[in-house]
Amino acid sequence: MTAAGANPVIDQSMEKLREIEDKIRELFDEVNSVMSWVPDVLSDLIEPVRRGMNELNGKMTEFWGAIRNFTTDIGDPVKLRQVAAEWSDRIGNGVGEIAGSVTLDKLKTNIEWSGKAAETYKATVPAQVAGLNSLKDLGLQIRNSLVNLANGLESFWLQIYGTVAGLVIATAAAAVSAITVVGIPAAIVILIGVLGAGIASIFTTIGAVDSLTNSIGVEQTAILDKVTSLGSTWPKTNTESMSHPTDWKRQS
Repeated sequence: MTAAGANPVIDQSMEKLREIEDKIRELFDEVNSVMSWVPDVLSDLIEPVRRGMNELNGKMTEFWGAIRNFTTDIGDPVKLRQVAAEWSDRIGNGVGEIAGSVTLDKLKTNIEWSGKAAETYKATVPAQVAGLNSLKDLGLQIRNSLVNLANGLESFWLQIYGTVAGLVIATAAAAVSAITVVGIPAAIVILIGVLGAGIASIFTTIGAVDSLTNSIGVEQTAILDKVTSLGSTWPKTNTESMSHPTDWKRQS
């Protein structure tokens, strides 16, 4: 769950959702108020309004059903970027610096020493450096994957905001039209149409973010496979080749 104020796009979208809930309630109250003073003799005029309001209520139920999941689990692009930065700074860049510092050209072993011990170092260090570079690459891949997910979530909420903002405007206009019995049916028809389009847009947006999360899931699985392929054993120096004094010869 994103903390209030942590992400303006999400905060604004949630505010718009609360606003449309208020506007719909105002619309129903306005219609009920207008209908309360219509005499029974005009029941032919009242019945279409009641049917329209029932249909509108059904559309609103469909609307809230469409958005229920992502209003209870809204995601956290800010946190994703923080974790991504940690993977980059602490793992990717950190391990990369270590790998750069232990390459053969940086070590004095092969300059100051010769013999079996030096040859053992020479044989082992490249494998260790390769392992470190692989860890660096994995760290950066995880960072990129998390940043892509964060960007996708923000794009999702931008689209949701645009859709809901349009619904708020339409609902407010419908409430104005509903101040007269004559204006209510037209307002209901227009609002039902706008809600239908909004619901379709929301499902399209949900489909897009589902596609993104599936793609990220595939990326994470591929990264896990690479982690597994690194193995659990760090390339170790063969100490038997450097345990005897004759294994060490100082360069003259």
